[in-house]
Amino acid sequence: MPRKKTIDKLIEVAVMAAIRHPLTYRVPEGMDVRPGHRVMVPLGARQSRGIALEPRTRLAPGVRVREISRVLDPQPLLSPELLTLGLWIAEYYLAPVGEVFRAMLPLKPEISRMRVVTLTEAGRKKLDELASSLLEEARSNEEVRLLRHVAGTGAAKMVSYESARRKFSASPQVIASALKDGLLTIKTIAREGKQRETFAVRLVGGPVPSPAEQRLSPMARRILEALDQLGPAEDHRALLKSARGDLAALKKLEQAGLVQLGQPQPGGAQIPVAAGSVAAEPKLPNLTAAQAAVMADLKASLEMGKFEVVLLQGITASGKTEIYLRLIAECLERGRDALMLVPEIALTPGVQAQFIERFGHRVALLHSGLGARERHDAWWRASLGEAKVVLGTRSAVFAPLANLGLVIVDEEHDPSYKQQEAPRYHGRDAAVVRARLAQALAVLGSATPSLESAHNARTGKYRIRTLEERIGGRPLAQVEIVDMRQEFRETLTQVPISRRLKEEIELQLRTGAQTMILLNRRGYSWFVLCRSCGQTQRCVNCSISLTYHRREHQMVCHYCGFTAKVLARCPACDSEHLHYVGEGTEKLEDKFVELFPGARVTRLDRDVARRQGQFAKTLSDFRAGKIDILVGTQLIAKGHDFPGVTLVGVVSVDAGLSMPDFRAAERTFQLLTQAAGRAGRGDMPGRVLVQTFYPEHYAVRMAAEQNYEVFFTKEMRFRRLMHYPPWTALANIIARHKDLERAAGVARHIKNYFDSLETSAQGLKVLGPSPAPLARIEGRYRIQCLIKANSRAKLNEVLHRLVDYCEQRGVAARDLMIDMDPVNLM
Repeated sequence: MPRKKTIDKLIEVAVMAAIRHPLTYRVPEGMDVRPGHRVMVPLGARQSRGIALEPRTRLAPGVRVREISRVLDPQPLLSPELLTLGLWIAEYYLAPVGEVFRAMLPLKPEISRMRVVTLTEAGRKKLDELASSLLEEARSNEEVRLLRHVAGTGAAKMVSYESARRKFSASPQVIASALKDGLLTIKTIAREGKQRETFAVRLVGGPVPSPAEQRLSPMARRILEALDQLGPAEDHRALLKSARGDLAALKKLEQAGLVQLGQPQPGGAQIPVAAGSVAAEPKLPNLTAAQAAVMADLKASLEMGKFEVVLLQGITASGKTEIYLRLIAECLERGRDALMLVPEIALTPGVQAQFIERFGHRVALLHSGLGARERHDAWWRASLGEAKVVLGTRSAVFAPLANLGLVIVDEEHDPSYKQQEAPRYHGRDAAVVRARLAQALAVLGSATPSLESAHNARTGKYRIRTLEERIGGRPLAQVEIVDMRQEFRETLTQVPISRRLKEEIELQLRTGAQTMILLNRRGYSWFVLCRSCGQTQRCVNCSISLTYHRREHQMVCHYCGFTAKVLARCPACDSEHLHYVGEGTEKLEDKFVELFPGARVTRLDRDVARRQGQFAKTLSDFRAGKIDILVGTQLIAKGHDFPGVTLVGVVSVDAGLSMPDFRAAERTFQLLTQAAGRAGRGDMPGRVLVQTFYPEHYAVRMAAEQNYEVFFTKEMRFRRLMHYPPWTALANIIARHKDLERAAGVARHIKNYFDSLETSAQGLKVLGPSPAPLARIEGRYRIQCLIKANSRAKLNEVLHRLVDYCEQRGVAARDLMIDMDPVNLM
């Protein structure tokens, strides 16, 4: 009887590489592969991870496929809902599908690659010959030591090439010689990744003992001082890095009873909660009439169990967070999960404390600032149903919650929700799609909604609810504009702090009230200028001047991170007349210390926040009244509640208004309104002083009046006239390469493609190609082309054809960057 021909089982796999489309693989007989499984597949000469998608029924004649190597997990890790979300992101944002799923799975790699040194037959033979030699010279020979070292490890304990180089660093030529003579060989192997244990560390007892009280090594004292200054550490590795210590020193401190090591809280939680416990029933604040009305409306939407988007527009301090917390509690009571996104990692500690208080161990924290282990643990807690509430930044939109009923996007207008590297998705828009797929309620909250969301609400795509009064009937802060042109005319000096702001701060200090000072520019000085020849010290990778950071005493590029020494003389003309131009938060901090010697002044920006625990400690000290003046960037203007702050000073908004971006006015209005919202949240009324050289600008005037409706109307009129979003769809196409001619070649391909289209007939408008405002970043020249379209679907179709067109002409994927719905045109 003839053997029945078997039909190949085929499946699409999103390979985690820079490949646009899924690849087809054959499923070996007996292997269980389902959509959502992680798999290992052959890709060229190597093995790569991938996510199994949908089965495929047939192939074109003559097409050969390779087999899946193995399945990595017993059960699929991604639900159909998350698979659909990932495919939508890849399609809409023109992102490589595997890169999207890589971003969705913040798990530790299950394999790593290592170069190992092994003994060849020739090497083993020579070692045997030398071993029988009685000559002392042979026994002490470096080559013999090397061969013995490699041979003596056995199969279970291999010698890596790097460790061999370190061991024989005194005579590095011995390894090169053994490789050249064929005594050793190097091969790359794949091995299972080791899970390194992470410890939480805290001080035991009182303050750090003085040198007279207890003798400690310099390393041990640095570790203790770091703990004393920054507070308990959730990850001992970050602590040791900041203190320049090692694990052995930490273990000795534990043995001496000076520190205690324990398990870190799952998901990076910094507030201990007993395993299996539920948060104690907190005393809930009374809702205002406006809050109660909004809450009742949103609760009714939640009960319907259908997809809906509600824009919650509430002025600062109107109680939006309390509504979020109560909605989440209602969602949990109905047996469904909740997801809340915040724009910045820096905002999570304060919000996290409220979530832990309300929901206890059911909360997981997910953001890129966590260590690999913390992200891994938090992801699995959500996947296994141990965590029913996930709080995080934009990447938390991919949290594997099985029964999502509520998605909240706080400060939905914030540009931080837009990912600036591939895949360039917008966290807010992805959250709305996630809610639609889950048939969940989506709540977008803001005091100053983005024009896109406000437009959607006014055209009926979203529903809008408003909170127009502050809690307790507190008035909005009074905003005063300080004209710095008049300040210069009267004082003939260009100073960062006006006389009016100085007077107000002196009054604050006399009354014991707190002050926040906003300057959205970190560092000490903007750049260094040679007064003789006009040259500035520029980044070697980017077309931008370096910023002077006094604390590190170095010049820093805020785009690529390049650092350089502070020069004493101009490298162009050898002049010693170098001038430090402009003020950043570092310089402003020093200026306030100088002006107000008795005041407690602290700075808070990204430079400070990246030191472990320092951000949370500074906010805690400020809330406790231990700081009089807090100087910072936009980090201090978002979402914080400091009842003791009655004065906010905005040193300058002019840099933001001068940016070559159609969103400059919107961002300035939002930043000023958010900053003004930090004042007067307690019992005392608040005041805001805004220093500017553009006092007549409508964004500044409307922010001073805190009049969103007038600003929205005026800005929308401008956007409609100029054909900018939300009236049109927008894409930013950038040709980029380290060689300017190659970048120009890619730009020519882009131009030729659009020249071949009847753009006006298809509702398209093409601007460029032209040099990008930042013509070079990270060593790559950038040529920009902006595309406006009446139809988002048409624009997406045209862009996909552009990618195909460029691929056919040999343009590498990394040389063509497409940013759909860009929020930054720099």
